[in-house]
Amino acid sequence: MGINERKREIVESLNQHNGFASINYLCKKLYASRSTIRRDLMSLEEDGILKRSHGYVSLVVKSAKESPISMRQIENLDKKQSIARKMEPLIKDGMVIFLDSSSTVCQLAPILKTKQHLTIITNGINIANELSHAQNLTCFLCPGVLKHKSLSIVGEFTSQFIKNFHAELAILSCKAIQEKGIFEGDDSQGLVKKSMMENAEKTILLCDNTKENAVGFFKLADFQALSCLVSDAPFSPSLQKTLEEQIPMVIY
Repeated sequence: MGINERKREIVESLNQHNGFASINYLCKKLYASRSTIRRDLMSLEEDGILKRSHGYVSLVVKSAKESPISMRQIENLDKKQSIARKMEPLIKDGMVIFLDSSSTVCQLAPILKTKQHLTIITNGINIANELSHAQNLTCFLCPGVLKHKSLSIVGEFTSQFIKNFHAELAILSCKAIQEKGIFEGDDSQGLVKKSMMENAEKTILLCDNTKENAVGFFKLADFQALSCLVSDAPFSPSLQKTLEEQIPMVIY
């Protein structure tokens, strides 16, 4: 199999797996050595077709839809961990907190385990699993419909369940951030997050600076609805100016 044919096979394989696969899988699929596949992937990455990350590869596609959790868990992991560390002083013992199902918010789990007497309400199976052995907190997992792609619970039952609680914080992430506000890639996720915001005293958005280049079709909120934004680094000067004018606290 020639190099161009292998490249076509790689892209086709990624398309068949929601734009995401491990390098080991591609080696087996194409009956090629790891060094051969790595060279092909480097070439495709230079062409802007895909992105490599910690033994995995994903197609670079600007999509307004929600990405699979398996892809989001490895994308920009260093940025998400940096954001989580900056959140540590903002989480106090005894708080009642809404957490969405995002991979960014999931990085808070190690910090939450160090706190005492927290009450967590989440629609994320991934987050509930991370906290399942933490004896120092109470975790409520929302009822509703399972979204297999994101390992989250959504729907009318979910939003109604959230209304039973009054939280001090809603800690959320988003698909994209623009000067017009923050956006989601899934309307059902967006409605659950809106319920969390409506039933919390303050909302904190966790958002790395790459999301300025992302696309989301469902508007979650204007910046005035946020109490705080935590990022790993500043955004573009124009967006940064807007954020600092409209959000009481911006941390990066």
